[in-house]
Amino acid sequence: MTVVSAAVWLGAGVVFYSGSRRIGGLKSVDPLPDTELPSVTIVSAGRNEAARIGAAARSLLAQDIQRLEVIAVDDRSEDLTGAILDQIVAEDPRLAVLHVRELPEGWLGKCHALGLGAAAAEGDWILFTDGDVSLAPGAVRQALSYALANGADHVAVSPDFEVHGLGEAIFIAYFVSLFNISQRPWDAPDPGSDVHIGIGAFNLVRREAYVRSGGHQRLRMELLDDMGLGLILKRSGAKSIMAEHDGLVRARWQEGLGGLIRGVEKNAFPALGYDVARTVASVAVQAALSLAPAIGLFAPGPWIPAAAIVAWSGVVLVYSVTARAARTRTWHALFMPMGALLFAYAILASMAVTLARGGVRWRGTFYPISRLRAGRVYAMGSGRPRRSDAT
Repeated sequence: MTVVSAAVWLGAGVVFYSGSRRIGGLKSVDPLPDTELPSVTIVSAGRNEAARIGAAARSLLAQDIQRLEVIAVDDRSEDLTGAILDQIVAEDPRLAVLHVRELPEGWLGKCHALGLGAAAAEGDWILFTDGDVSLAPGAVRQALSYALANGADHVAVSPDFEVHGLGEAIFIAYFVSLFNISQRPWDAPDPGSDVHIGIGAFNLVRREAYVRSGGHQRLRMELLDDMGLGLILKRSGAKSIMAEHDGLVRARWQEGLGGLIRGVEKNAFPALGYDVARTVASVAVQAALSLAPAIGLFAPGPWIPAAAIVAWSGVVLVYSVTARAARTRTWHALFMPMGALLFAYAILASMAVTLARGGVRWRGTFYPISRLRAGRVYAMGSGRPRRSDAT
């Protein structure tokens, strides 16, 4: 297994390094003047985000472009989220706030909120973001400039995650590394590839492409709505690309290591198609490949330890690439096996909790597995159309 692990990690490092060089940063293009920019609507959806919604909403209003519309959707919040947004409207009427009081049948809360905002949007482009994401003043200008320079219909940007403490760094470094290796976002622009990309914190979409894809109506019961959006855009012929945040998009994913593990609870099992065998196999393979480099160092004889060193070389290469875009460090590669075990636990916990409940509880609403399966569009590792997505 150590030899296999060495081949996998070294190969992953080389592919990740070369692929990442094909992803530009938001600041890699010259910003276009207002006269050359299309109009844009920012649609931000949040529920119970009182701690962050004010700063986030003000950062959207602070964008340095003229033809800007901002719509914040308060998705049935039980805290002061709605009141904070209403206060900002009193200060700055450029903000429009939509308050969702009840969730319609057959919809997930976030998908409904984003779809509601998109229906009210008037911009040529729509930026979908989360209620706790903050943007630097030039973020939207740079993203539009990047999209137009690359002839893209959709730009996804992974945020600059705030990281507090070693535990969060270990988990986020492993997660970001695994996401990029498994999803290969640098291949998304290739029309001949099944690869697609979507990031909930920042999905900038040409309005025409969004409408042509079917929009959030197609995603009404899709838990992984961001990747689902990327998938339906790709299937409808849109060109999607990913961009590095270059410090312009910031988010706090979850509070603490426990929060990160719970944050994976909603998505991990659904991403694996609610398939128990596939989930267990995925965890087993991941654990074996991640533990082998550490165990192999202490094996007798010269060959297995040598293979372990090769594996660690690949791990360091992967983590060095991850450190360019995330607030992690290359030396966090030393904790890769721990990150793998934590993520494996999160996946198994996602499966156990979902099966025990018979579904997923999200944003205060319970959704049975049967309904989620029927409405599923996205499944990790599959770009093939599903019957439910083709209707």
